Amino acid sequence: MKASPQDQKRLLDLVEIDLELIRNTSERVKLETSSEVSVVAEKLLAISDSLIDSRNLVGDLELELKRAETDLELVEKRILKDQQRLSTTSSSKDAQGIEHELASLAKRKDELEDGELLILDRLESAKASLAAAIEEKSETEQTLAALRKALSENLGALDSARNDLTIRRDQLISELDSEIASAYQLKAKRGIAVGRLLGRECGACRLSITATNLEEILARPSDEVAECPNCQAILVRS
Repeated sequence: MKASPQDQKRLLDLVEIDLELIRNTSERVKLETSSEVSVVAEKLLAISDSLIDSRNLVGDLELELKRAETDLELVEKRILKDQQRLSTTSSSKDAQGIEHELASLAKRKDELEDGELLILDRLESAKASLAAAIEEKSETEQTLAALRKALSENLGALDSARNDLTIRRDQLISELDSEIASAYQLKAKRGIAVGRLLGRECGACRLSITATNLEEILARPSDEVAECPNCQAILVRS
């Protein structure tokens, strides 16, 4: 098979483009399968679930506090009412009963006030946790958005580069003699189709060529296509 020195030079350019296309595909797969975005997305989902729990806890505690305040208000009103009754009664028996009830109410009031303080402490802690969760969610959302933007930009750059490479490849193929172009396409399906002869080494498979085979290859006319005896890639001798 014949191929002009110019076509052989085009083959070297063509194989470089094909290697770039392979690297482009590999880089795209690497980006698309990167765990960084999915890890942050999963983290955001977990934070969102925790945020719901935090909001529910704050809501429950606020409701519990409201009930405690209502109960305390009722007890205080009852104490005030009994105090008024005690100040107006003339019956020692009634006074004794009212005083007993006031003692019970005072004990109940202390219990309610202590309980209210505990609820307030829990509510304060829950609100702090909620604020922290809200801030963490916001920061994680920003991180995820930045990662997705960078991924989109990187994939876009790869797509643009691949488009340029494909145009250059098609142009080179169109400039080649049809026979050598077909031979290249067939070999490219099996691996690296073309390599430069570097001393005794094939630039495609990087294996050494025996002295006998090398002598035979170098003896061929410059426009006659030579192949590597190891990988059958087209060898460009100049």
